[in-house]
Amino acid sequence: MRVFFCILAICILSGTEAFSTGTSCGTVGNTRNPRISSLRGGTMSVSTPTLYDMPVSNSGARCRIIIYKKGLSLENDILIKPPSDLGGLKSPAYLALNPQGKMPLLVTEDGAAIPESDTIARYLVDRYADRGPAFRPATLQARTRSDLLCRLHDLYVAPIQGCMYKAAPPFAAFSSRAAALAELKKQLLILDAAVDPDGPYLAGGELSLADAAIFPTLVFVDFILPKFDPALLGGAWDPPAVMGGQLHSFFVRMRDSDDVFGKVYAEIRGALEKWEQDGRWAKILHAGLRDTEPASIFDKILAKQIPSEIVYEDDRVLAFNDISPQAPTHIVFIPKQREGMTQLRFSSEDHEGTLGHILAVAGKVAREKNLRGYRLVINDGKEAGQTVFHLHMHLLSGRHLSWPPG
Repeated sequence: MRVFFCILAICILSGTEAFSTGTSCGTVGNTRNPRISSLRGGTMSVSTPTLYDMPVSNSGARCRIIIYKKGLSLENDILIKPPSDLGGLKSPAYLALNPQGKMPLLVTEDGAAIPESDTIARYLVDRYADRGPAFRPATLQARTRSDLLCRLHDLYVAPIQGCMYKAAPPFAAFSSRAAALAELKKQLLILDAAVDPDGPYLAGGELSLADAAIFPTLVFVDFILPKFDPALLGGAWDPPAVMGGQLHSFFVRMRDSDDVFGKVYAEIRGALEKWEQDGRWAKILHAGLRDTEPASIFDKILAKQIPSEIVYEDDRVLAFNDISPQAPTHIVFIPKQREGMTQLRFSSEDHEGTLGHILAVAGKVAREKNLRGYRLVINDGKEAGQTVFHLHMHLLSGRHLSWPPG
């Protein structure tokens, strides 16, 4: 899979290995022998492949495991540099090489740019096939299992892993962190079921690309998920129950008995510990931020401990007729998960999906009831008439509604 993008639009300062950008940067003439233009004028070849990566990147760690396992020299065979050497992930120089603005990124010795960790990993395995372990098992069955595990990880786990550490949604298709965390657990268990039960590696008796791809993500899972509300993960932190027994056994074994995997574990964990020192999880919903306010009558309605005339219900919203109607039609809409939203003023980016869904449901109910006109009301605070401190919205219809409201 030698997919090469953008033959270089970056500048290298000769003799310093520092990268910069400028209008003097040239373009590639001969694609068989690409050159990188220097700010000092002239051109120079890229003589040593360079991986742009950071210790905290589990995607980059996938490639670093291969580099370390194959015993490549970090001075002569391949360099590992931070994206900041090119001005950062969103700098013109970096985007010229990888328009996605993500890491890792490999620049080969001939100046070709290869983004995407899976593609880089496969390139490294082919390029250095004569060095260290092959990462391609001898049997078709094991190779197929390795490819399946990589595919499951890359399609269903990696896209939502941000729910563990990003400040706000979306997390792939999920606007709710709680839903994304539940999906992450589900996908880890699906991944676990695809592991070769005989081991000791994920695809069987030989080291494979699957081991390099999945181990770094398990470092994230092991370090971060215990910070979240246990109720979201099914109870007290239990690694085999969350990541699967086979994945957990593999993770512990490789962390504790393999020097390279132990080294990568230390790299990632050290970076995550720095994130924690900087307070990353202190302001993340369900981790540092949790709903500690008392339960309300709505919790009893949701638990069906108090009867209600349900008008609409799905996995996120419940709508029911108000027991003290202020109009012929008076429906109350509540989110099933309060998530700290005792009042609208306490909503955040984490709640945008829920708030939008409540409005969409209100419109759906109004259409189904053929309401010609209606008013939606959210009372915020006692001064505004709020009596139940669990965010809710009223739909009023069937009588003349004056303006301004009283």
